[in-house]
Amino acid sequence: MIFFTKGAIMQETYFKQLIIFKVLLFVLIIIWGGTVQMNDGNNSEVNNFSTIRNLLFALFSLSYFFASYKIYKFKNVGKKLFVPLVLTFIILGFLGEFLYSLEINQDLFYLIIFYIISPLFFVVQGIVAGMLYFSECSSNFS
Repeated sequence: MIFFTKGAIMQETYFKQLIIFKVLLFVLIIIWGGTVQMNDGNNSEVNNFSTIRNLLFALFSLSYFFASYKIYKFKNVGKKLFVPLVLTFIILGFLGEFLYSLEINQDLFYLIIFYIISPLFFVVQGIVAGMLYFSECSSNFS
């Protein structure tokens, strides 16, 4: 039987709470992206490239949710997928903005997502990555 210290149990609890929190932040980012796409849907010139970008983002999102679930359950496949998916998210974001700059309505929802939710999402991803590889939680993966 394996005995855990109180600190290790608390660290595991915080780790799981961070996973849930980052998934909720990601869902908010997806909702915002969906509202932008719905408002931009009438522009046929945008739709040709947007279809490919949306398909890539949908595949990425499913992979990200899968990896988050596996990390939450302390499965090694989630740990192996996490960093490549974070890098993919950054690359798709910059590449998408470089190839097709969004001309969007900068309403309150945009400001909250862009200046609060998105940076917080990246900070939480960094904390999770650090805990994945440099904490006692890293030894719990099978």
